[in-house]
Order: sequence, then C-alpha cells, then structure tokens
Amino acid sequence: MIGDMNIIEFVFQFLSQFDPVDLIKGFSAIGIGIAMIAGVGPGIGQGFAAGKGAEAVGRNPAKMNDITMIMLLGAAVAETSGIFALVIAMILLFANPFIAAAATGSVWVLAASAVACGISMVAGIGPGAGQGYAAGKGAEAVGIKPENKGSVLRIMLLGQAVAQTTGIYALIISLILMYANPFLQAGGKDFVMAFSVLGAGIAMLAGIGPGLGQGFAAGKGAEAVGKNPTKTNDISMIMLLGAAVAETSGIFSLVVALILLFANPLIGLSGSVWILSASALASGIAMIAGIGPGTGQGFAAGKGTEMVGIRPEVKSVVLRVMLLGQAVAQTTGIYALIVALVLMYANPFL
Repeated sequence: MIGDMNIIEFVFQFLSQFDPVDLIKGFSAIGIGIAMIAGVGPGIGQGFAAGKGAEAVGRNPAKMNDITMIMLLGAAVAETSGIFALVIAMILLFANPFIAAAATGSVWVLAASAVACGISMVAGIGPGAGQGYAAGKGAEAVGIKPENKGSVLRIMLLGQAVAQTTGIYALIISLILMYANPFLQAGGKDFVMAFSVLGAGIAMLAGIGPGLGQGFAAGKGAEAVGKNPTKTNDISMIMLLGAAVAETSGIFSLVVALILLFANPLIGLSGSVWILSASALASGIAMIAGIGPGTGQGFAAGKGTEMVGIRPEVKSVVLRVMLLGQAVAQTTGIYALIVALVLMYANPFL
C-alpha cells in the first residue's frame, strides 16, 4: 500500500498526471522497442544460412555461385519478419494513428494498443529463425548435388512461404489494432478493453512455435529433394501436410485474438473490472503455450519429410505415424485454447 492506495491505483494515478498525447507517445515508444525484438529470429536464421553456405562452398568451391545464390535468396526471405517489425515501428514513430485518435478515444486503450502492436510482432522470431534454417539446408543440399539446384530452390521457397504465415497473422493483428481497432471509439469499460488488446497482442506470441517448426520442415524438404529430386511430389506432400498441422497453434492464437477484439464477451459482462481485465489478459497469455506444439509438430513434419526422401516406398506408413504423433503433440495447445475460452465464456470468478 502507498498511503491509502494500492500499487495499481498509485501507478494509474501517477500516469494520469501526464498529458494524454504524451502518455500515448511514451507507450508507443515502448511498443516500438518491443517490436524490434522480432529481429532475433532473422539474425539467428541468416547466421545459420551463412554458416551452411560457407561449409558447402568449402566442400565444393567450384559451385560457389550456385550455393551463394541459394543462401542469399533464402536469407532474403528470412529477413521478412524483421522488415514487418520495422514497418510497424516506423508507423508508430512517424504516422502514429493512436496520437490522432487521442482527442476522442480512451487514452488507456490507445496506449495499450500501441504496446500490443509491438508485442504481436515478436512472433516473427519463429518464422525468421525457421526460414533461415531452411535457407541453410538448401545451400547445403546444393553444395552436395548442384545439379538439383532448381528442385531445391522450389521446395525451399515453398516451405519458407508456409513458415511465414504466423508472422503474417501477427502483422495483421498489429494493423487491426492501429487501423480497425473496435475499441478506439467505444466508451465504458476502458480498462477491460485495454487489457483485451494487450491479450490479443500477447496471444500472437504462439506463432513463434509454428514458424520454427515449419522452417525445420522446409529445411528437411530442401535436403530431401536435393538427395532424391525424382520424388519431389511425395516429399512436398509430406512436408506441406506436416507443416499445415503445425500451423494449428498459430490459428488457435489468431482466433482468440480476434475474439478479444471483435466478439469479446467480457466487455458486456457486469462484475469486477479488475477480474474482467485480468481474464482478458490471461486469455492471451494462455495461448503462448502453442509455442511448444507448433515447434514439436514441425519437427515431426521435418523428420517425416526426410524419411520419405530416403525411402519413398514407405510414404503412407510414415504419413500415418507422423500425423498420429502430431495429433498427440497438439493436446497442450488445445488445453490452452479451452482455458482461454473458459476465461471468456464460462468464468466462475464473474
């Protein structure tokens, strides 16, 4: 306690002393800094690609141009998450829509939305690292069998495109928060709405897992096609099916984020504002559990893809075991989804 106030009341009273525009600018600065954490992923992934490129050239220097081309193309795709984060940061810095809305919107909702934009973009760590892994394995495969360069490039880019989807989901949520935020003009439960947008941003962190896992599958696909290009169709099928299952956690998180933004049942409920606000935030936090299933299912997809490249005649058996194992790996992601829905629709504390 601070005097007759608890710590939460003290913090809000302290912040309320500032001009609303200054408060929004300050929280926007925090969101900008958080958004750039996404650069962790591309940095790791591109470093892996560079290492594999150097290794491949060391083994086959006569094909340096082919190896370098694959490495750089793959690394360029892995840069995407960093570019997305930079775009959001630049918008918040130089064309911030929250500042323009300060005269009519709730300062707490606007400030929380600015932070949530940055949190959402952190999901790009997964796609960036995963796509870099795919680029490295593609460079390695071309170094071993340069005559299969075309097949390796196609499967690598296809797998990288799939691995970027959760990064795109995160970008969409950030753009919605900035340009189609349903709470900006709403009145009433400002704190519930503020914690809801934070929950939506936090939920998108689950996308780290699918990005990593799908990138691993893409790398194994490039490796498998490099060794056995005559079975490109079989290898691609296993890779894409496995990667699609690994996407589930990202889809769950996107659904929860969209519910919090556009169909939030907590907004219309009576009860303690603190419990309603905390429940909205907790719904997003729960979805972070999806990092594990997304990563694990992607590993299963990658190993299934690798085995089909080695022994394509056992494709159907590999597919059944892979999908069965992926289904089991998704259970904790489903648990998290259930808890998030209970917090929103059947909360016993309200």
